[in-house]
Amino acid sequence: SSSASLALHQRGYEPIATMLSLLILDAAAFLGTAAPRFTHPPSHRAANVRLAASAPSEELRSWLMAEAGVAPQFVDRVIETCDREMIGNLNGLRIARDAGLLPGFFPAVVALGIEEGLGRITAPSVAVAAAQVSAVVQELADEVDAAALAPGASLECDPYHAIAANLPLNTYKNKAPLAGAIISAKRIVGPAAPGEVCHIRIGTGDKFRYWEGQSLGVIPPGVNAKTGKPNAVRLYSIASTRYGDDAKGSSVSLCVRRALYWDADTGAHDPAKKGVCSNFLCDSSPGDEVHLTGPTGKVMLMPEHEPATDLIMLATGTGIA
Repeated sequence: SSSASLALHQRGYEPIATMLSLLILDAAAFLGTAAPRFTHPPSHRAANVRLAASAPSEELRSWLMAEAGVAPQFVDRVIETCDREMIGNLNGLRIARDAGLLPGFFPAVVALGIEEGLGRITAPSVAVAAAQVSAVVQELADEVDAAALAPGASLECDPYHAIAANLPLNTYKNKAPLAGAIISAKRIVGPAAPGEVCHIRIGTGDKFRYWEGQSLGVIPPGVNAKTGKPNAVRLYSIASTRYGDDAKGSSVSLCVRRALYWDADTGAHDPAKKGVCSNFLCDSSPGDEVHLTGPTGKVMLMPEHEPATDLIMLATGTGIA
C-alpha cells in the first residue's frame, strides 16, 4: 500500500520504498486501476513526477518495436497517433483494445501486432515482489541496533494503572521554574489554514517528569505593559507522551495556536492585543531558553483500575493537542 511505502521512507529505506512504489504503480497499470497517491517527501515526489513524464513514451516506443512488431521507420507515426488519442502507456493500449478501438486508430497490421503483443503480457507477481521486499526490509532491520530504538528511560509504573501514587505534580513553580531550551518550532498547518498552529519541542533533560493528560506552564519573557510586572504563566496541554517525541524521556511537546487579533475597523492585526506567550513560542528558535512550571492536573487521568467507571468529558481547551 502507499502507507507502507511512506513508512519505509520515514524509516530511511528510500531505495526499498521507491521499488515498492514502482511495483504498486506497475500493478495498478496492469489491472487498469487508478494509481495510488503517494505522500513521499518532496524530493521523492519530484523524482516520481520526472519518471512519469519521461519514461512512458520511451518505454512505449521500445515496446511497440520489440513486442508489437512496428518497424523503426514507422514507430514515430504510431507514437503520434497514441499522443493524439491520449494513449501514453500500455494500460491505455489495453483500454483501447478492450473497447475495440485499435483498428480505428491504427492500420490493420499495426493494430494486430499491438493486440498480439498485449496478449503476451502476464501480470506482475505482486506476491513474489512483496516477499522479496519483506526479505530485504527484514535483513536491514536485523542490522539495526534495537537498543537505539528503545526508550532512553523506564517511566512506567507497577501496576500500570497506579498513576495517582506516581503522578508528578507542581515539581516546578512560578518562582522557581525549570529552564528548558527550544528544540524546534514548526508550523504544522497548510498556508491556507485559518490560523497558525505550531508544534513546539522543548528539551528538559531528565528533570521534568509528567504524565499524559497533564499540562505545563510557560512563563514568557518580558513584562506586562499594563502592570510593569513580569509576564504571568500560561498553561498548555502537553501533546507528547511521557517519553517525549524522541522516546528518550528528555523533552516535552506542545501544539500551540498563534493568538492574533484582527481589528475590523483598521483592517489589520493589532499587535497590542496579540497573544504574548503563543507568539513567543511560535517565533522561537532552537536553543532559545523557555521557563516551565508544573506539571499540573490530575482530573483528566482515566480511572483505569475501575474500567466500569462512567465518564463525563468536557472540552477544557482548544482541542489542538
